[in-house]
Amino acid sequence: MLRACALEFNGAEAPVVRWYAEGDAARHLIEVAKQRGVKIETDQEESLLLTLKSVKVNSAIPKDIYLAVARIYAYLIAECEKPRK
Repeated sequence: MLRACALEFNGAEAPVVRWYAEGDAARHLIEVAKQRGVKIETDQEESLLLTLKSVKVNSAIPKDIYLAVARIYAYLIAECEKPRK
């Protein structure tokens, strides 16, 4: 099943879960994000997504997944800095 989670980091202590969706809802939200120019990281382990699913929307992520989420942000930053073709 397709799963998707949106995180926001605005300089606070930890990133915040903005939404989580599965199935058709996840597919729709990913498409909307792409249309708005949001970078998408698709190669995440199921365990990370299941952990994020347990976090209430508008709540900070738990400390035990900080490193995994930091790797996602590092990847997305690198993608944003690549020259566009």
